[in-house]
Amino acid sequence: MKPNKKPMPYHLRDHIYITQFREELILLDTKKDKYTICFKHFSDLLVALLEGKKISSEDILEGKQFPLVDGLLTEKRPPIKDEHLSSSDLQFSSTDLATIQELIDESILEKKDTPYPFQIDRKVDSDGVSNVDWSLPLENKKVPLNLEVLKTLMTLLQINFYIKVRGFYPTVQLIKKSRENQLNYIIPQDEELRDLANVLNKACLIYPTRTKCLEWAMTFVLLALKRKWKCNLEVGVQNYPFMAHAWVECDRKVVMDSQDLREGLAIILNEPFRKLKM
Repeated sequence: MKPNKKPMPYHLRDHIYITQFREELILLDTKKDKYTICFKHFSDLLVALLEGKKISSEDILEGKQFPLVDGLLTEKRPPIKDEHLSSSDLQFSSTDLATIQELIDESILEKKDTPYPFQIDRKVDSDGVSNVDWSLPLENKKVPLNLEVLKTLMTLLQINFYIKVRGFYPTVQLIKKSRENQLNYIIPQDEELRDLANVLNKACLIYPTRTKCLEWAMTFVLLALKRKWKCNLEVGVQNYPFMAHAWVECDRKVVMDSQDLREGLAIILNEPFRKLKM
């Protein structure tokens, strides 16, 4: 008896992130700085490829899932291993095969030898959050203009330069490369997080243009990494209506922002400590 071959795993390319809000996947292309809301059949197909599962055409309405089988992506018909499944349930349609090839050609998917390792956040029952009108999380604490503020201002300038001149993808890569994998990062005290936020706010008030949530969060994470703190850049999204918001998270707590964000929004990007499958 020949050993069963496993299907070739698919991965998202490193500039692509996805999440699920209600029934739809939302895809973020950081190279194009573009969000795409995927219709249901495409969402099912993409999840099947990443998680090694196949949702049959007959059972989509019932929510059943079946494992991928050998020969799924070939024209050869695989053997039927369940009397309740027809041969057509065990292979993608020609339209789906063309879609898969297009995703590979468009540098969204790639084949690898290992399963896709990252967690896909799903907020299937979320009502979302109300429109976030973000502003600097100012506290009634005076921060003097000192060397620490000036160094923070330089980091803020660096982030703004990267975002506006080089783009979103290189900025995310900057954050990922700033993490040193051999180091043990620590969880700082709440007071330390507030102190850093106050210094960053002082730098933002000096900066000639308004700082948005993304620039603030990215700058904070870079500064935290320099201090060997385990802080993450998080970007959450919702549909109905569409909205995206960035914040900092440390030890599963939102830093200087609403704690409702991580429950109401579907988290599409979390770096540099990206969440892995359990």
